[in-house]
Amino acid sequence: MELLVLSKEDLLKISDAETLVDSVKIAFSSFSSGKMKQPERHVDFVKGNWWGTMIGFNDQMFGIKIVNVINENRLKGLPAVNGVAILFSADTGEPQCLTEGSTLTALRTASASVLSTWLALRKKSIGTLGIVGAGDEAFYHAKLAQEFFSIEKIMITARKSHIDLAMKLGLLAVDKVKLLNSADVIFSTTSSQDPVILGKMLKDNFHVSSIGAHTPSSRELDDDVILKARTIMVDSKEAVFRESGDLIIPQNEGLLNDKNVVEIGDIINNGYTIDTPSIFKTVGIASQDVFTLSSVCKKAKEEGVGKLIKL
Repeated sequence: MELLVLSKEDLLKISDAETLVDSVKIAFSSFSSGKMKQPERHVDFVKGNWWGTMIGFNDQMFGIKIVNVINENRLKGLPAVNGVAILFSADTGEPQCLTEGSTLTALRTASASVLSTWLALRKKSIGTLGIVGAGDEAFYHAKLAQEFFSIEKIMITARKSHIDLAMKLGLLAVDKVKLLNSADVIFSTTSSQDPVILGKMLKDNFHVSSIGAHTPSSRELDDDVILKARTIMVDSKEAVFRESGDLIIPQNEGLLNDKNVVEIGDIINNGYTIDTPSIFKTVGIASQDVFTLSSVCKKAKEEGVGKLIKL
């Protein structure tokens, strides 16, 4: 049998915003309709660092991703997020495609933020986009947003490194107050344990996609953001209310009693209209990885990208 292996460079060579956004759209739709099965994400902590194993499958394919977050790697000049993802045939059980997992994660996560924004705005133009954070996720969020939308201005802020990223991508480096006061859409891509998006500083109408805060005690969004939002989109209700303090804490405080919390897959499947201001809270689900991997592997085979290895 032959296994197609895709490096980070291969992934970036064949990935485009339209294809990636379409892939996560199908992924969310399939998850919420029950067509894609995925066991609960298995999480371990090794030397205090987060390791996750994510599995998703349907009648055609079976995918698994193993990923970790080692924040201390930044001090060593190494990537903080590492992993691999592999796709199998559900019919024969043969492994079909293997790819570097951290870039796959970043691409599918950024695609989800872009998709949530399109669903909230229902147009492919943004006035001012604000990005909070300056890591890999911030980079790919800016890159895919620039490809997918027509954007008048992109602002970025972070504790450090955002000036370099701004110069690299042609963004405007600003302080957090200016960004929160000015942005129509905000992508929050931090590893912060405490809120970085403050509702009192936001415009009356906004859309915020929050991809950080993956533990029950951590938050990117403060109470005021939750109170202002009319619609709260999530990738998986079960996963978000199990894993993220951004919704767990407000729920425990009784702030979600009259809020419309809906899975993004249900919005797609039922054609719901989103009332803004809106939030998209994502912790990432296996369905995103499987459909994105399937899509990029198919494209790689068509374009002759990657390396075939005989097993």
